Amino acid sequence: MSADRVLAALIAMVALLAVAGQGHMLVGLTAERGGHPGHALWVFLGFFTILTNIAIAVACLARWRGHWPGWWPSPRMMLASLALNITLVGIVYHVLLSDLWNPQGIYWWADQGVHTAVPVLFLAYWALFAPKTGLVWRDALRWMIYPAGYFVYALARGAVDGWYPYPFLDVGRLGHGPVLANGLGIAVIQFVAGLGMVAASRVLPAGRP
Repeated sequence: MSADRVLAALIAMVALLAVAGQGHMLVGLTAERGGHPGHALWVFLGFFTILTNIAIAVACLARWRGHWPGWWPSPRMMLASLALNITLVGIVYHVLLSDLWNPQGIYWWADQGVHTAVPVLFLAYWALFAPKTGLVWRDALRWMIYPAGYFVYALARGAVDGWYPYPFLDVGRLGHGPVLANGLGIAVIQFVAGLGMVAASRVLPAGRP
C-alpha cells in the first residue's frame, strides 16, 4: 500500500476513534445531568470540531479506497478546505479554549485526537499528498463557505435553544455585535491563512489527483 493511502487510513482511524471518544464522554455527561441521549447527539453535532473531524474521516476513507464520489467537490478543493479548517480548529482550541476544561484518561486522548493529532496529521497529508495543481488566490474565498455556513448554523441553533457551542459565539452572554465581530475576525484570519496555503501549494509536492 502506498504511503499516501497508509496515512489516509491512519487519519481516518484516529479521527473516528477520537470522535467516538468525544461522543461517549458527552453522552455520559448528559446522563449524569439527567438528560436524554438524543439531547447529547444534538449538542454533539453542534461543534465545528466534530463536524470537521467527521468530514476528514470520510474524505480520508475515500482517498484510502481510491474512490472519490463524483458529486463531491474536487479532491483539490475539498482537501485544501478541510486542511485549512482543521488547522484553525487546532489553533483556536489551544489558544482560546483548552483552559476551559480538563478531560482525564481516555477522554484526554479523545480530546487531543480531534484538536491536535488530526490537525497535525491531516495538514501533513495535504502538504505531502493532496492534489494542489491549479489552486488560485480566489480559492481562499471559496474555502470560507464552509465555516460561514457553520457560523449561521450555530447561531440558528442557539436562537432555538439558547445553547452556543463556543464562548465567542454566545449571543446570550456577549450580544450580537461582539459575536459578529468575533466571526469577522476569524474570517479574516482564515482568509489570510488560505492565501498562505495557496502560496505554499506553489512550492509543495503536486500530490496525487
